This record gives sequence, C-alpha cells and structure tokens, in this order.
Amino acid sequence: MGSTVDIIGGADTALTANNSNFLGQYALAGSSKLTVSSTNNLGASSSVALAGAGDTLSLSGFNGTFGNSVTGNGVLQVTDDAEVTLTSSNGVGSAVTIDIADATLNLDDIALFNHALTGNGLLNVAKNDASTAFDFGTTVGGAFTGTVNLNNATFDLSGNNTTALAQATLKLSSGNLTSVGNGVQNIGALAMNGGTLLFNDIVDNSGIITSDGTIAANSIDTTGGGEVRVNLPNNLAPSLDGLSVMELDEGEIIVTLATGTATGTGHELMLTDENGDPINAITYQGIHNAGSASPAATGSFNYGMTTGEGYDGLYVNYGLTALELLSSGSDALVLTATLANNGTQSNDLSAQITGSGDLAFASANDGSTASLSNSTNSYTGTTWVSSGNLRLDADSALGQTSLLAMSTATHVDLNGTQQVVGELATEGGSTLDLNDGKLTVTGGGQIDGALTGGGELVLSGGLLNVSYGNAGFTGSTDIANGAVAHLSQAQGLGNGTINNNGTLHLDNTIGTLFNALTGSDGEVLLSNNASVQLAGDNSGYSGLFTNQAGSILIANSAEHLGGSSIANSGALILDTGSVWDLTNAISGTGTLVKRGSGTVKIEGDTVSADLTTIEEGLLQLGSSAVTHLLSVEESLQEDALLVSVASNMANLTSNVLITANGSLGGYGQVTGNVENHGDLIMPNALTGGDFGTFTIDGNYTGDEGMITFNTILAGDTSVTDRLVITGNTAGQSYVTVNNIGGVGARTFEGIKIIDVGGDSAGQFTLNGRAVGGAYEYFLYQGGASTPDDGNWYLRTQADDRRPEPASYTANLAAANNMFVTSLADRMGETLYTDVFTGEQKTTSLWLRNEGSHNRSRDDSGELQTQDNRYVMQLGGDVAQWSRNAQDLWRVGVMAGYANSSSSTVAQVAGYRSTGSVNGYSVGIYGSWLADNTDDTGVYVDSWVQYSWFDNRVSGQDLATEKYDSKGFTASVEGGYAFKVGESVNQSYFIQPKAQMVWMGVKADDHTETNGTVISGDGNGNIQTRLGAKAFINPSDKAKASGPAFKPFVEANWIHNTKDFGTTLDGVTVKQAGTANIAELKLGVDGQINNQLNLWGNIGQQVGNKGYSETSVVLGVKYNF
Repeated sequence: MGSTVDIIGGADTALTANNSNFLGQYALAGSSKLTVSSTNNLGASSSVALAGAGDTLSLSGFNGTFGNSVTGNGVLQVTDDAEVTLTSSNGVGSAVTIDIADATLNLDDIALFNHALTGNGLLNVAKNDASTAFDFGTTVGGAFTGTVNLNNATFDLSGNNTTALAQATLKLSSGNLTSVGNGVQNIGALAMNGGTLLFNDIVDNSGIITSDGTIAANSIDTTGGGEVRVNLPNNLAPSLDGLSVMELDEGEIIVTLATGTATGTGHELMLTDENGDPINAITYQGIHNAGSASPAATGSFNYGMTTGEGYDGLYVNYGLTALELLSSGSDALVLTATLANNGTQSNDLSAQITGSGDLAFASANDGSTASLSNSTNSYTGTTWVSSGNLRLDADSALGQTSLLAMSTATHVDLNGTQQVVGELATEGGSTLDLNDGKLTVTGGGQIDGALTGGGELVLSGGLLNVSYGNAGFTGSTDIANGAVAHLSQAQGLGNGTINNNGTLHLDNTIGTLFNALTGSDGEVLLSNNASVQLAGDNSGYSGLFTNQAGSILIANSAEHLGGSSIANSGALILDTGSVWDLTNAISGTGTLVKRGSGTVKIEGDTVSADLTTIEEGLLQLGSSAVTHLLSVEESLQEDALLVSVASNMANLTSNVLITANGSLGGYGQVTGNVENHGDLIMPNALTGGDFGTFTIDGNYTGDEGMITFNTILAGDTSVTDRLVITGNTAGQSYVTVNNIGGVGARTFEGIKIIDVGGDSAGQFTLNGRAVGGAYEYFLYQGGASTPDDGNWYLRTQADDRRPEPASYTANLAAANNMFVTSLADRMGETLYTDVFTGEQKTTSLWLRNEGSHNRSRDDSGELQTQDNRYVMQLGGDVAQWSRNAQDLWRVGVMAGYANSSSSTVAQVAGYRSTGSVNGYSVGIYGSWLADNTDDTGVYVDSWVQYSWFDNRVSGQDLATEKYDSKGFTASVEGGYAFKVGESVNQSYFIQPKAQMVWMGVKADDHTETNGTVISGDGNGNIQTRLGAKAFINPSDKAKASGPAFKPFVEANWIHNTKDFGTTLDGVTVKQAGTANIAELKLGVDGQINNQLNLWGNIGQQVGNKGYSETSVVLGVKYNF
C-alpha cells in the first residue's frame, strides 16, 4: 500500500496476476517496458510513472476502459488487437505519447486530444453531443498513419487537425460534420462512411466556380456514402450540348472539392446546400437515338457529385441523374462505349434507370466496355447486349429487367455484384462472366454461350436450357422449387455446387457430372438415352434421381448418391473398388448393375429392380445375422440349426444374374430368381462372423457357378451356413466347403447345407474337398433317411478317411528310421594286409548309401502308402586303441542327409496325398571287438544321433502344410561270431546278434489351414532286432593276392513297441503291420585293394497288413 515498484535498466516486464489491491506506483526508467492486458494486472488505483521517452506502458490485448494515472514523457502503447477506451476524465498526462499499433483506441466524449500520436491503428472519436467539436492539440504531430474515425462530433479540417491527419485516413461516419477550412487541406486519405463534409465558401470568379477550401489526399473512397454540403451560386447556367448519353451522365464539372485517386463514382453521395437541404434544380429532356425523331427515353438533369471521368477527385457536376426508358425493340435506347474511354466514367452510366422500355448496348467488338453503376435502377424492359462488353458495377444495376439477351461475341461481367433478370438468352460465342457475383433468373431462358467465373447462379423459376459445356464456371447454382435446369452437356453448370430443390434435367446428356449436389426436395432427371457419371460429393443431397428407360446413371461411392432415392427405369451402375454401404432407396423396373472389384452392401428392404447384374466384385445382402444358433438338443427337436428371430433381414427384390467375375452373398434374401455363373457366398464364409442362412425366394439356376459354405465339420448337428431355395433348382453348380475348426465325426443323416423347396433338378458338385479331422466329407442329395427330400447334405461314411494322416505318419516313420544303422552297415571289411610288411591294418573313413521302398497301410486298411527313401551317411573314427593287442576299441563321429517322398491313396474316398521329409543328422558311435585278428568273438556297438527335418504334406485340392520334426535316436547292439568250418581259401561263420534302438524324433504339433490340429504318435518307440548272420571269410592269403569278397546272408525278427501314427483333432490313424516284421538280407563285403573297401546288401522286410520294405545298401571305405 503506497509502495513503489521500480522497473529500470531496460527491463521488459509483464504483469499477469491479479494485482487489483495494489495501490502504489510503477516507476519505469532507463528505457524499460511494462506490459499488462487488464486493469487488474496493474491495480485499478495504481499509477504509472514513465521517466523518459524510452519507457513504455504497453496495453497488450487490453479490452475496456483505461483509468489509471500515467505521468512522465514516455509512451502509452495500445497493441495486439486491444480495444482501449479513454474517457474525458482519464489520467494520462499530456506529455505521454500514445502509440496505437494494430489496435483500437476509443476517445469517449473527449473534446481535445493533445498527445503526440503514432502508430497505424484505429482512433475512434465519439462525443455525447454530436454538435460539439473534437480537435487535435498542438503536440499531436503528423506521424500517425492509421485511421481517425469521426462519429458523433463536429470537426474543423484545418490547422492542428489537418496536421494530425497528414499521413492518416480521415473517415467520416454517421453523426459527424466536418467543415473544410480555407486553403488546401493535405491529408493522407479521405473515406466517406455516412458522415457529412461541408464546403462553406463556393465562389463565382467571372464564371469560374471555385471553393476557398479543398482537400488534397492520396486516395478518396466514396463507396460508403454520405453527404456533401455546398453553397452553390444562384446564377449558374451549365451547358450539356453535344454530349452523348454516356457523357451526359458525367455531365459538366462545376467545382472541384478534393483531389486524389478515387474509388467509387461519387454518385453514392448526396449533394445538399449549406443547410443540408437537397439542391433541386431538376430539368427534363427527351433523349433520342441517332436519326430518330421520337425520344427513346426521358432524361432528368440536376446537380450531383462525381469522382470525375478519370476517378481523380471529388467534384460537383451538372448532368444526367435519371433516365426513364420509353421505347422497346428496335426503338430501344442504345448506349455505346468507346475503347478510348475504357476505365473512365465516360463509359459508365450511373444515372438511375427506370421505365418499361428496353435498353440496348451496341459498343464495338474491340474491347469497348460500357458499365452500369446505379444500385437503384428499376427498369423492367429488356436488356440487349448486341455488341461489345457490359460491366455491372453495382447491385441491381440491371433493375428489374425482364430479359438479359446477349448476341454472339458479346461479354457481360457481373463484377461481383448481385443482379436479378426475368429471362436469360445468350447466343453461341457470347460470354456471361459472373465474376464472383450473383445472378438470379426468375423466368428461365436459353444459354447457348459460355458461362464463366465464380459466384452464384440462382434459378428461382421457369425453364432454363443450357446447351454449352461450361467447364469455366466454378460458381454454385441454386435451382429453386418449380425451376428447371435443362442440360445438354454434363458440364452445363460448370463444376460448382448445385443446390437442387427443383429439377436438374439431363437430356441426352453424355459425360461426367462433376458438380456436388445438395438439396432435399429436388429431382435429377435422366432422359432420352442420357449416360451420366456422377463425380461430386453429393452427401448433402436427399432428393430424387429419376433414371428413365434407356438412360444410364453411374456412381462410384456412397457420396455420389448421398441420401437420395432412385427411381430407376434405365440402368443404375454401382462401380466401386472399395466398400460401399448402400443406404439409398432404389425402385423401378430398370437394371441394377454392380461393377468394379469392391463391395456394395445392402441393408434392409429398400432396393428393388427388374434385374440385378453383378458383373464384378461383391454384392452383399446384410452384414450381420438375423438368426441364432440352437444348441444340439434344440436342433434335434427343431431339425435345424438356424432359426430366424428377426424381421429386418436385408432383402433384394430383383432377379439376379451373377456373372463369372461377380459374387453375391451375405445374411439376406433375394426375392426373385438367381442365375449363377460366378460365386454365391454364404454368411460366415463371406464375413467370418455369425453362421447364418442365405435365402433365394425364387428359383435357382447354376451355370458352372460356385457356392461357398463355412461349416464346423463334425456330426449331423454341426453348425453351418445354409442356402435356402424356396423354388426350383436347375443347372450345374459347384460347392466349396471350408471347415472352421471342426474336428470331424461320423455322420448319419448328414449336415444339411442346401434346402430346396421346389423341384430339385439342379446338380451340386463338391469343389475340392471337405475335410474335418481325419474324416472326408462328401456331398449327397437327400438325407440318409429321406433320400428323396431334394436337399443336399454333407456326410461321412465309416471308412471315409482322408489320405493326409497316412502322409503325416509316413513322414514321422521315415524321420525315425532313415538314420538307423548297425555296425555292419558302416564297418565293411575292417582289416587289410600290407603287402610290403605283412601287417594287418584297419581303415577309418566310411560312406554309407541306402535307398529303400516302403509299402504300408493304416489301421483301417483304407489308406495305402508307398514311400521312397534315400540316406547318405559319412563317418570316421576319431580314436582307436587296443588293451591287449587283440581287441579293438573305436570311437567315431558321423553325419548324414536323408530324404523321403511318400504317396498315399484313400481307396474309398479316391483322394491322394503326398508327404516329403528332408533332413540331417549328426552323431557319435563307439564299438568294441573282442578279437580284431579274426572275425570271431564278441562285439558291442552303440551310437547316439540328433536329427532334424523339414516336412511337407500336400493333400489333393488342399493347401500344402509345412512343419518341422527333430529329436534323438540311440542304439545298443551286440553279437558273437564263431567259426563253423573252413577250407584252404575261406572260413565259414555264424554270428547271432541283437540290437535295440530308441526312437525319439518327434514332429511339431501343427494346425492345418482348415483348422485341423495335427500331432504325431509313436514317440519313444523301442525297436528290437534279433537274428543271425552267416558269412564266408576269405583267407589272409586270398586277401593279400587280390580282391577278396565276403558274402553273407542275414535273417532278423524286428519288433516295435509302438506304432507310428497321427492324431487329427483327437482321432488317431496309425500305421499298421509294423509290430512284428521279418527281415532277410543278402550281401557281400569286398576288399578291392589295400586302400578301397566296398560293401553292400539287399534287404527285404515283410510285416502283416501289407507292410513291406525293400532296401539296397552300398558302403565305401577308403584307407589314406
């Protein structure tokens, strides 16, 4: 309270808080600045002291009355769109400069403003008593470049007042009376805005009329209107002899009041005497066309205001003020402009035009432009532009003309004004330029010329024929109720918006309608073989499209039809590449065509046609189910899974033709006949949503068309899409069934997917396969217990297994068996005799190749599989040692590649599948031979391998399935060989032996494309092999003398503890005949030379239930 806030040293401070309780002073010094936006920021009773010229109090965005005390000689700044009011009791010291920068300062009832004034903003002046004066003081200066707007006040334009306005605009508004002092008053600009300008001293100097006081301004604007008071001498006698009508309008200049570049004609101003009374010196005179004895019009002459022929000042003139048109047709008053007078008032008629006669413009076609500029014109005759140009410089310049007629090569420019005409008639080659104006046509007419520019064309009544394509017209068109726009060209009304509450008639019109349509009560009529492509956003149009027989209406999106209704007797083409929710009501006997790759969705029961043709893409009836799925118990009672519970089903009342590239589907109904060359897609198959029915309330004919269902394939009560046909069926159709997670099951009656109410003569053939779990489904006409009911069912039989399970099983069996090996498979001849030293040596690197052919069946006997396998293994010892110079210990590593290719046929179903396995293995092995010097004695061998495989199963007409398998296998093997006889060159041996193999290669669980979950069976199988081998061993001498061979025969019994198999959604299919297998091998081991050993055998395995395998093994060892 009473304290001082110092803001010094060039500080720039802003107060934003509520400081309304502050009663002290803000003291600014050292070119500092304080910014506030409200009185509360300062405190209503606070004061501001501005020590120097560089200190500023800124009222930024401040709105309201400023009442704080400001002292010193700094600056009070009003800025940032602020609107500040100073009253007569303001506390701003006279030494404070006021700067109005992009803001407004209001002076409320202030008689004298005596502050230095700067800036370019707005200074509003208003006195409580309009008869009292406002003045600028001596310190104001002439730096202000903004606007001084005088309202209720008198003002003397002289002295200090003129100085203050040296660079400013003086704006005279309502309630202001400004008197012009003697001499030339130089100001920045003058703008009339309803105020009064008084020139007191008009004198006659020997016939030369002058004003003692005048204004010199950079610009003068008279368009805001107002009053000019002068005291004209009484003895004036102006002469208008020899002037044309256009020059009569300009008349004779009496006195110059102001100079400066003018906007406006001056006729906007009222001329009165020094007391404010109208100067009434009207005379009347007949105006004749050249060579005519009869007057075409009556002219009224009086004193008035003008900005001069060259728009270069403000003058009092004597001239034509009004023109009453008397004659019509060929006797109409003719106005002519000249090229030399373009841009001057000599080519402008600003007098008021009245009367019922016609007005003609006949300027040369050299660019000469006549203009009309009086907004009070009211004549009712024809306006005929026979040649040259006409520009309209004021609203209603054409009065109430009954017809605007334009000849070839003429040009009419509305120039942003608003005009009303009765009829409009333009010849070809003419140009009507709205130029952002507004033209209202009340009685129609004919447009054969060009329509250009922006703005608005209003048709309030009548029939307007437009024959020209007006691509250059960008304005809007308003067709009122009862009015008709008849277009021969699609761009007859340009590209702008058409607000249609009347009739837009496209008659034999061919092309694209780019206009956006709006309106709620209008009609767009296509007739006489019109073909129109809609291209505008017509979302705001809720009227009617009437498409008559033979005509074509094309739309590409919902926006093209908006909220309209369509009465279609021709062809309505919906051509879209996207999704379109069709909500329009469509009726009539015409054709509805779906074209394009996109989707058109129909909801409700609002679309009808004689024929609906689906050429491309999808026509979807309904997007959600109006049915519900019953439980199994309910379905058994109702004999159906789908029961209607709603009445708002999407319905298309029309015959339907589905072409080869078209699709129809959804949850709805067709009331009519359907001919299918393409695709008919059931509800869930189309949307992935609820299962449901699609109904054809009529006949169905298939012509190689497809019908697609989704079904949860299981038993008789499976949930499914369904097609209901109330009438007859004919022709050939194909049916695709997609299983949606069904586990498959044995059916009895079957799953009804097509319900036929009439004569069921049509043929429906399953396209591809319908599989669920391990089961194969087939399509049958008639139920199992009702074979003549005409409906179509999916059924499985007891032995309807699909082939793929056997292919999965063949892959798994191959993956576990291909890398199974024995000691003999990789040993060959393990010893050789060095010919130089006589020592026996062993080799270390070996290669094994095996090919086999396997035949098997599943446990039902229906699935027959053949499998070709190939294995290549490479290995070598990494360590060898002997503990007694007789035995041999070995440790080695091995790696291999194998592949398998199987083929399975389902004997009953007739389908085939193939399987393939490709993979690798790595492993280690270890062996012990009790007697390495002979082939007798005990041996023990073991190995462990890790294998990994890529697997594929391809079912006939099904997608290829890919998955992985991997795991370990391990073996322990032992035997004992003893000699049973010998001769000079060879010895005979018997070797009983046994092997046990653990198989742990497991396939990844896999879900097929159709949803069936696949898992392998048989993991952890233990395979045992018991048998004996008989062989002949050459003597050492025979081995040393050349190639030596050791033939053998081997017989084994193989037992598997588990059968390999595949489980499909809980149903297991196993490989049969592998529990007990008899095996016979015939082979030979050969020592080719000291470095190379070869061995090989042919084996045959035989199990029960048709199981067999034939194999060929070739082995190689090389000594380095």
